[in-house]
Amino acid sequence: MAFMSQPFQASLMREKFILRDLAGDLSDEPPIIALSNRIVLPLSYKNESETYVVRTQNMHSCVRLSAAIYKEFIERGSLIARAQEFRWDHLWLDVIKGFERDWNQEIWCCIYYKGKPVFSHGEHHPFLDIIEKCDAKEKGDYEDSVIFAEKAFKQAGKSMKIEHDANIALILKITEEEAKCGLIIRGANRTTTFNYTVKVHPRHKEPVRVPTIMSVSAAFLEGVQLAFFVGMSNKKHELGLLEDYSDEYRKWQKSTRRLGSLNTAISQFEMKYDVNYRPERPTFSGIIDDSEKFASKILKPQFEEKVQSGDDDKEITL
Repeated sequence: MAFMSQPFQASLMREKFILRDLAGDLSDEPPIIALSNRIVLPLSYKNESETYVVRTQNMHSCVRLSAAIYKEFIERGSLIARAQEFRWDHLWLDVIKGFERDWNQEIWCCIYYKGKPVFSHGEHHPFLDIIEKCDAKEKGDYEDSVIFAEKAFKQAGKSMKIEHDANIALILKITEEEAKCGLIIRGANRTTTFNYTVKVHPRHKEPVRVPTIMSVSAAFLEGVQLAFFVGMSNKKHELGLLEDYSDEYRKWQKSTRRLGSLNTAISQFEMKYDVNYRPERPTFSGIIDDSEKFASKILKPQFEEKVQSGDDDKEITL
């Protein structure tokens, strides 16, 4: 497999656009909200270079899809200028196969090249297409695209105010010798932040590869989210608020097994490379414990209502 010809840098952004119609009677209407996770993916090898923008419904799928695109480009060259049209759908379905495809009915993705969608799956907010088109035309600071979009709406006869809230979730700086990664994951009850560096292991001599680093970062992103869900579900089941063998129950069981698989994949990665964390990497079991404590607080009213109605006579300490 060919390696990168120059250092690779990318960031994952969590975005929220709020669109308010300021025209006449419509000013009292509720705002339109467009949510997305976004990565600008610069690809370069030998004499070829292409840049894609990847947007998806959740963070880990955005990173995994970007890793798959990078791998395809490095191994087989341009994705946009092939004699036979590239099957983006095959790539995407391979990324979400298994747990994600089975248990996330709202999952979507959209891949842009020069401001135009080259592939999409599922339902994403159409405003995202507008902002990418504006960004491609503006060719400057991404934040300027919001102003450009407001002007475009005005020219079309609509007075719109667009608010943009963006938070970094992942930062990647990768060479063949070393990768530096930072993760900032905001949850309902806490923010998990940690950095890790990856170097070639003196014994294994395995080169640092971009798709590998992106994939393990996706495992962390997914694992933290799943650990929170598992902890909440553990407490719900303990309180009798989770019906046995329901869809939610089965998702809980599958999530627990999925979390184990992610933990194994990260452990195998740590054996292959020289990996250092600052501070110590969060454990999924620790996040589950924190989530159970958080769940005890927010689920207490539901449990008390259930007890008062006579549906449950268990003595459980919250």
